[in-house]
Amino acid sequence: MSVAATLTLAVLAAPAWAAPEPGPVAYVVSPVMKDGELTALEITATFKADADGETRLSLPNNWMGRSGIWRNLSNLTVDGADSVVDDTPKARIVRSRPGRKLVLRYTVGDTLKREPVQSDGYPSEPWIRPSWFYVDGVSALVTVDGREAGPVSFRWGKAWPRDFKLASNLEDAGWDEDPRQSVLIGGRDLRILRAGPLRLAIRGDYAFTDAELSGALEKILEAERGFFGDYQSRPFLVSASSIRSESGASFLGTGKHQAFAMAATPNMTLDDMRVLLAHEIFHAWNPGRLGKTFGPRGYWFSEGFTDFYARRLMVRERLLTPAAFAAAWNETLRDYASSPAIAMPGQEAAEKFWTDPYADKLAYQRGALLAAIWDMKLRQAGSSLDAVLQEQARARGRDPEATMVDAFVEAAKAHGLDVSADIEAHIDQGRPIRLPADAFLPCARLVDVTTPVFDRGFEPKTDDTGTMTVADLREDSAAYRAGLREGMVIVERRKGGGGDPNTPYELVVREGDGPVRVVSFLPQGIGTQSHQMLALTPEAIQTQGPCAFIPAGTSTVAPKTYPVRLNP
Repeated sequence: MSVAATLTLAVLAAPAWAAPEPGPVAYVVSPVMKDGELTALEITATFKADADGETRLSLPNNWMGRSGIWRNLSNLTVDGADSVVDDTPKARIVRSRPGRKLVLRYTVGDTLKREPVQSDGYPSEPWIRPSWFYVDGVSALVTVDGREAGPVSFRWGKAWPRDFKLASNLEDAGWDEDPRQSVLIGGRDLRILRAGPLRLAIRGDYAFTDAELSGALEKILEAERGFFGDYQSRPFLVSASSIRSESGASFLGTGKHQAFAMAATPNMTLDDMRVLLAHEIFHAWNPGRLGKTFGPRGYWFSEGFTDFYARRLMVRERLLTPAAFAAAWNETLRDYASSPAIAMPGQEAAEKFWTDPYADKLAYQRGALLAAIWDMKLRQAGSSLDAVLQEQARARGRDPEATMVDAFVEAAKAHGLDVSADIEAHIDQGRPIRLPADAFLPCARLVDVTTPVFDRGFEPKTDDTGTMTVADLREDSAAYRAGLREGMVIVERRKGGGGDPNTPYELVVREGDGPVRVVSFLPQGIGTQSHQMLALTPEAIQTQGPCAFIPAGTSTVAPKTYPVRLNP
């Protein structure tokens, strides 16, 4: 047969091999049990092959500064494939008949090997323990290239023990996002509460009741959905797991699609958490609803603006007092003024975001400070930053390819404000930002203050077992003079932190096998530093209104109260 004849036959035969529409990717998550204990998760994904017979799969790789997360996956097979080959360690190419039904199976293993502690942070890699698990979708779900945006279906496998409770935002109907924007949690000790559209899946102990947390979350969710004019009844999941405290209190989490996933130490109070919760839940809109993301170079917008609105909306909804509002801003202003990264150019700050804690904080600080300046200018012109962001969210569908920053620039221009020069000067070039004295009027006025330099005098060091010790202790420090010594075990941090030189540190420490004792000191070094600070106006001290910054013609409405139902 000639080559030409062969080609003709292939073309004529093509319609018989043409693949139908790919359809949804169907995920099923099942347990791997041994002697009644959970050892791993088995995940299956069923889908149809691409029309050309070559389907590419992407494995978990980079997340929260971790790389090579695909190493936690094993036993990967694809039923229905003619062959499965490694493209790179983080990708597979599946060759098969076009449109053929393929069933991917693999195992997700534990990365923790013990109960989590404070230094483990958020589960950026899978936590799978004998009686519970906590897994971020980014770290566990293999996706089909070209179908990341759905459609997706999901269910829990049939082999789960009857005493395990399970929760995931993937369970909610109408999933319209990348499946990696999910979180999965389950366990024998998992508690599930519902308040209206909110579902709280929580394990571990805290300094507040489940119902108190659920009630606070419900109010925050309603306030932020109201800000963007969103459908209030859509389900929203908050997953929470406690982690053992090592030094003080900490809270870590990340926004997911119609969900928020967090881990916190038991000594976090609800007052400590409110603004942090408001920040993370605001990520349901920023950045996804405001434009395309583009990594750390845009974090000044996605993180900084989110910080700005977490504080604003909480005081507006009377969930935060004006005094607490000012205190949160003053911590930002103090830390920004003393940051060694204050003049770091934007590109360098983006490259160091995951490795340099000062570059990390810089994104939050710069974005929040610029938001305050631009909001002041817009309010003086009869508009508001609220109106710009709300317009930006409405315009998302008209230009889905616009980045969140470009979309904001255009929305601000439509309200008479050109922010391009400020972005060039303060984000790209790194010129320090100074707030105008009236940026927060009528709530507060900016004043200049001088304080001692913050100097802890040592670095806390945590080993693989979660034990925290004193490291790099300087003998000329207040910590040394108070009795702290190199290598001491820090049993508990009762006070201190936050970079405030006027707040004493109070540490419970132990040297060797000796008894525990308390060491207290002021974390002050040699010299002083100057920074701006919010000073509340007399009106704001007396009433909430001046710090709410409610745009003209609008008003707040008290959030609805839903009955809390336990373990439905």
